[in-house]
Amino acid sequence: IGAYWRHDGIAGFDPARLAAQVREFLADPALGRAWLGTVDGRAEAYLLCTFVYSFEHGGRMAEIDELYVAERCRGHGVGTRLVEHAIATTARAGCVALQMQVADGNDGAQAFYASLGFTVKAGYRLWVRERRPSDGA
Repeated sequence: IGAYWRHDGIAGFDPARLAAQVREFLADPALGRAWLGTVDGRAEAYLLCTFVYSFEHGGRMAEIDELYVAERCRGHGVGTRLVEHAIATTARAGCVALQMQVADGNDGAQAFYASLGFTVKAGYRLWVRERRPSDGA
């Protein structure tokens, strides 16, 4: 996870906090699924997929929250196999769609997802409001 966060420039990496989150996530199958991609018996990739419910899409959906493939293993199919497995597994879990967010400038990831049949939802932009101390406990 640290390698992915460094690669994408995500601030706030805290190994202890993330370890606790991973334990919580893995302990509750209602939250989603996680997979490791291996090359020669070594973990070289991972995919974290969370579940959400969408009225617009007609039910339970899955979102690829994080997908990371070690740079030395990119282009060898491990990411494709992970996403294809996520597509099949989430469909069997009753998900009506699988989505993810990709940074505007990440042309490689955009091309990768397009090659797997994903399309941009035109006209939409992600909006986020981070929790603030004034929001309560």
